[in-house]
Amino acid sequence: MKRRRTGIAIGAIVIVAAAVAIAGVCLGWFRASNQNDSPGAEENRSKATATPSAVTPTESGNDTETKQFKNENEYSLLTGAMLPLSDRRVPKDMLRAETPDFTKAKEGGLTVTWFGHSASLVQLGTVNILIDPVFGDRTSPVSFVGPKRFAERPVTLESLPDIDVLLLSHDHFDHMEEQTIRAIADRVKRYVVPLCVDDILISWGIPAERITALGWWEETTIDGVTYAITPSQHNSGRGLSGANATLWGGVFFRDGAHSVYYTGDGGYYDVFTRVYDRYGAPDLMLVECGQYDPGWAMTHMFPEQSAQAAVDVHAKWVIPVHWGAYCLNNSAWDDPIIRVTSAAEEKQVNLATPRIGQTVDYDEIAIYREWWWEGYD
Repeated sequence: MKRRRTGIAIGAIVIVAAAVAIAGVCLGWFRASNQNDSPGAEENRSKATATPSAVTPTESGNDTETKQFKNENEYSLLTGAMLPLSDRRVPKDMLRAETPDFTKAKEGGLTVTWFGHSASLVQLGTVNILIDPVFGDRTSPVSFVGPKRFAERPVTLESLPDIDVLLLSHDHFDHMEEQTIRAIADRVKRYVVPLCVDDILISWGIPAERITALGWWEETTIDGVTYAITPSQHNSGRGLSGANATLWGGVFFRDGAHSVYYTGDGGYYDVFTRVYDRYGAPDLMLVECGQYDPGWAMTHMFPEQSAQAAVDVHAKWVIPVHWGAYCLNNSAWDDPIIRVTSAAEEKQVNLATPRIGQTVDYDEIAIYREWWWEGYD
């Protein structure tokens, strides 16, 4: 009996350790930047300096000596003790999703549909721009463990419209899902990604000629929409090796009528002021708001910092993302939206809070301010 209990205890420890390891892979715990190279890292990261770029290594975040992308500032991945585990990390019931209406797109208009977490479809005029599409049951390198989706999917992959441009902010599993990207590849015209993320797409069978990879502050124009990759304070990687071999960032994109700034993942610093200085005030800001913790305080923004980032960039309207579908940290699932709503009110930020799947016409964005999350435990 004692051996059996010992075996059960060891098995439980192994399962917990595996879950922690997978969460660490998803969040980038095993890829701290600005540290000495580990054995074999140079071979894994050699692609980082092999990709041509018009920007300098300092601007692009690419250190040519270590062959590793780095943040602009001194950066520590792990910064302290983690929050205690909340007993409300996921809601008791699945979050319900609305049915999108992609027909709202019109010339000169702007619509946005948030699918949960960071996945969104922005329609600039009639140009369909899909951002960080993740729709799986788990945001994890394996299907049987890892953060599980607690929100309904508002769309099937088949019901998505044809995509003119697919934007990726970085290569983490909760932003770049192989199954989804492969499934819709025949209906995506072009891809815009940070440097070296194109190598992953090519390995998945995406033709290189359909991909544009950019360094920080580089731009490209496709079908009348200009896209710029902006810096963020984060990290990258999809495994236990190859530390930061691909770049990460946000995306500022605009046509002649509207502009949108998606922050991507990252900690708070002066980049938002500099984005404003370069591009002006975005009509719509999709701001990261979720998966934060004192244990990695420089890697993700806390909700109050998300509101301040909106102030810094002078955003006309803001929709918080990176919450509402998966929980990768220890906080309650609704902590991000409760705190950012309060901070936005205090800082006089125009915050819209659409339900998952609702298609928001920018001309009517002021009506999407319902506190719908209060209907869930």
